[in-house]
Amino acid sequence: MSNTSLGAATKGSKLGIQRLAQPENKHIMDEIVIDTLQWLSPLRKEEYREYRMNNSKILNLLGITKDMKERYFKQFWPSPQPEWDGIAIGTNKILYLFEAKSHFQEFVPGKKGNHDNDNMKYSSIMNIAKKLFGIENTPANKEYWCKQYYQIANRIAFQQKLITIARKEKVNYADVKMIFLNFVNDRTWEKEKKMVRSANDWDIYYDNKILPLMKISRKQLTSNNIYIINVDLDILKQ
Repeated sequence: MSNTSLGAATKGSKLGIQRLAQPENKHIMDEIVIDTLQWLSPLRKEEYREYRMNNSKILNLLGITKDMKERYFKQFWPSPQPEWDGIAIGTNKILYLFEAKSHFQEFVPGKKGNHDNDNMKYSSIMNIAKKLFGIENTPANKEYWCKQYYQIANRIAFQQKLITIARKEKVNYADVKMIFLNFVNDRTWEKEKKMVRSANDWDIYYDNKILPLMKISRKQLTSNNIYIINVDLDILKQ
């Protein structure tokens, strides 16, 4: 998702996750992840604001101090950090991070920016790719991890950084689960012929395209608390 403006959305994954996070629909994700989630964002009372991980409110809620922020983020990621489509806390202090999509074209390649900033981000991403999945830092692998599927890769990198903090520091969460959330039957796209009509279509897109190009598997993802989840918008209350 790329539209981070305040207020109620009118279409796409931004609208989908705003609906999913509200009290009348929260049971749906609770049942999928087998947990009871307290959503931190997007919330109706906050005009559906989305947060970066270095936002003072989120840092306070997670128990990450200014000193920790400096030590763990300064050489990891330049400002601004990515904004999260959804953030929630479950039982047993599990932190849930959400990246939402409602059609295939929402996988937007990363944009080239400041050279030093890009190098920092790419280094962080490829270090995690190597550590978790044995992905070497070659030009071909970097093309998919740092450009084509940058939105997936940077979310995994942040999840792993937050796990590191939880393991080394006394904070308000114990572990982190990353959810790549895909909406089915988003009828706001119907006229544009972008609507994904089945969960199977999403699964085929990931399993036959994205994951092979990134040289990873669902088994590798789930073993690291990274999940691909499909939700049918037709079951959500308006």
